[in-house]
Amino acid sequence: MEIEEKNPVPFFIVGVQRSGTTLLRLILNAHSKIAIPEEASFLKPLLSTKWIKKSIKGNEKDKVVSYLRNNEQFKLWNFDREPLLNEIESRDIITIKEIMEIMYSSYAKHEGKSNWGDKSLFFGSMENINKMFPEALFIHIVRDGRDVFHSWRKMDPSKSHPSVMALDWKAKHYLIEKSLKEIPKQKIHLIRYEDLVNDPKKQLLAICDFLNIPFEDKMISFHKDSNKYIGKHHSDLIFKAIDKSNTNKWKKTLTLNEQSIYQLVVKKSLKKYDYELIDDKAIVKTYFLTFFDLTIGLPKRFIELLKVRFSFWIALRKGEAPKNIKVGDMPEINN
Repeated sequence: MEIEEKNPVPFFIVGVQRSGTTLLRLILNAHSKIAIPEEASFLKPLLSTKWIKKSIKGNEKDKVVSYLRNNEQFKLWNFDREPLLNEIESRDIITIKEIMEIMYSSYAKHEGKSNWGDKSLFFGSMENINKMFPEALFIHIVRDGRDVFHSWRKMDPSKSHPSVMALDWKAKHYLIEKSLKEIPKQKIHLIRYEDLVNDPKKQLLAICDFLNIPFEDKMISFHKDSNKYIGKHHSDLIFKAIDKSNTNKWKKTLTLNEQSIYQLVVKKSLKKYDYELIDDKAIVKTYFLTFFDLTIGLPKRFIELLKVRFSFWIALRKGEAPKNIKVGDMPEINN
C-alpha cells in the first residue's frame, strides 16, 4: 500500500550517546527525502525556556551569529554556511525557532532533500523543542546500557568506571523520559538498537510509516556513503554494513564484578526496556564495590560535565567558539 505523503515535518532523534543515534541518523539520511546534519549539541545553550521565549536582536543577535560562525562543531555540517548566517544576521529581530529553521532547511536544500531531521544531545530539551515545533516528531532510540558502557570505555579510557557510566546512562534516560512525557504519545516512536540491527528492514518500515514517507532499500546500504556525512573519528562500524553481532558485547567484555555493579545502579531501567539481567548473588560485595567505584569516578565525571556546560555558556556569552570541546574530523568534501 502506498503512503500518502503530507507536507514534511521536522523530526528529532533522541538517545544517549553510543546508543545508535549516529547509525540511525546515517540510515535515514540515505533516504532521498531526508537530510540530517552532523550533531548540533552546540545549540543546547539556546534551547532553554529563557531563550526560546524571547526575540533576539541587536548586540545579543550579533553574539549568537558570531557564536555560530566560529563554532567548530557547526563546521562539521560540511557545506557553505555563510548564506544562512548572513540571512540570520540581516534580520532585525529573530527567534531561536527561526534560526533553527534557517539552519536545517538550508542544509536540506544543499542536499536536495525536502525533509530535515536532527540527531543531537538535546536530552532535557524535547519539551521546549516541541513548543517551538508543535508538528515535530520524535524518535527515541535505546541501547542496553552495558553495551553503551563498553562502547564508551573502548573510545575513551577515562570512562572506565561502571557505576559512574551506569549513573550517566540512567540520568540521561531520566531527562529524556521526563521531557518526552509532555509530548503526545502518537508523536513519539521508541526503538531499541538491538531490534534495529537484528531486523533493520522491519524496524525501518515502522519508522518510515511513523514519518509518513515511503521506505527505500538504499537506507539499508547507507554505509556506502557514510564518509560523505561523518568523519573517521567515529567507530569504523559506521562505514560497514549493519552487523547483527554488535549486540550483547557486554557479556564478553565486562567482568562479572562490572556487570554486577552496572546492574545494581540501573536494574529498574534495564528491566523497563526488556534487557536481560544477571543473577547477582554476591549483593553485599557488589554494594561495596559500587560505593568504592563511585567514590573514585563520580567527582571526575561531574567536573568534566561542568566544564563542558561552562565552556558553552562562556562561548555564547562572548560570541566565540567553545574552548576545550573536542570535535571530530571533517567528512569528505560533499558538493
